[in-house]
Amino acid sequence: MTLPLVLSLVIAFLALAHAWWATGRIWPAASASLLARAVIGDGRIRMPPPWQCAGVAAALAAVAAWPWVMLRWPDSNFVLIGSIVIGAVFFLRGTAGYSPRWRGRFTAQPFRTLDFYIYSPLCLALGVGFITLLTQEMH
Repeated sequence: MTLPLVLSLVIAFLALAHAWWATGRIWPAASASLLARAVIGDGRIRMPPPWQCAGVAAALAAVAAWPWVMLRWPDSNFVLIGSIVIGAVFFLRGTAGYSPRWRGRFTAQPFRTLDFYIYSPLCLALGVGFITLLTQEMH
């Protein structure tokens, strides 16, 4: 039960951060432009519109619930495919963060450093976590 709980809590925190930003709040940055530079990385100085932040928050909230869906319906093909997709998306995003193409496109600081040390490793860990949970539930 530890892995589903950790996955859910981490992703729920990310969902809450995006929901917070959708309301116009700028935590943990000192200004909206600093927040944009920290979380987007392409040099823009404005955050995306609130509806986009809210959409990401909603998607992350659904993904935060997914480990419990996996435990409840482990034999469902829908759950199997969804779990593979979620794990792959996180894993691919984490891997992309280390590619030369990604590093060349997202050059703004502090995003570049945060992505290298926090965002990409976190995505890799979440991807591995979902695939690990899936393999545990298949047995």
